[in-house]
Amino acid sequence: MRSARAYKWLGGGGLALRYLFLIAWMLICIMPVVLLLMGSLKDTALFQSVPQILSFSGFTLDNYTQSFQQGNYLHFLRNSLIISFSALAVVLVVCTPMAYGITKLASPKTRNLIVFSVLATRFLPYVVLALPMYLFFARIGLQGTIVGVVLAHLAMQMPFIVWLMLGFFAGIPHEVEEAAVIDGASPFGVFWRICLPMVLPGLNASAILAFIISYNEFLFAFFLAGYDAQPLTVGITRFVGGADVGAQYGVVAAYGTLIILPIIIFALIVNRYIVSGMTAGAVKG
Repeated sequence: MRSARAYKWLGGGGLALRYLFLIAWMLICIMPVVLLLMGSLKDTALFQSVPQILSFSGFTLDNYTQSFQQGNYLHFLRNSLIISFSALAVVLVVCTPMAYGITKLASPKTRNLIVFSVLATRFLPYVVLALPMYLFFARIGLQGTIVGVVLAHLAMQMPFIVWLMLGFFAGIPHEVEEAAVIDGASPFGVFWRICLPMVLPGLNASAILAFIISYNEFLFAFFLAGYDAQPLTVGITRFVGGADVGAQYGVVAAYGTLIILPIIIFALIVNRYIVSGMTAGAVKG
């Protein structure tokens, strides 16, 4: 009887500890966002300590006004959305059939070699690729353009999306495809009408992750984009300051809040697709 009570108490205590751990972890995760939001409502002079940032005094909306007027927020937001959606569309159109084709290779050695070759491009730091891309795009006339930035994002995104989609296509039973072939479906018909609908949760998850990665990318945009093609991640650097002008921390916080706001809304809307896609991939893998 005592052992049962002790076990019950330990079970309840363990559950309470788990909840406390989750609450603490949640506070740690949201604290940077809270500091960013509170800092965006304060003057730069109040960025001396965390208590000053979290205090409920000195609120101002001037930082947001400067973000829209001096920071030209809408211009950079348009560029971010164009780059992200363009890279996303091309990546999905190219990588989805590529991943399907790799899974259909008869030789496991050839399949593994191709998969490794695709993933090997992810082993290199992106900063190593920035200078060669800059020189190449300058030679062909794409330096400073949105097209050049999109092509750079393709080099970054394609290995990841191909690797991600491989797991979903590999999980499709061969019997389903054989039945479609017996019914008279062409190879493209098997891919388009049978396999693609079956991996739709994984395709949704891949598309969402690809969009978020492109939206948050900074390095290639900083090196390769001119003013007319720069996204939000580069636009915010106008308030960081330099040798003669100090950083405008309040405006940086406001601009950062405006940058993450669209992606937070987007993530909340499509969250269920991410969860369903990752769960399906885990079960099939």
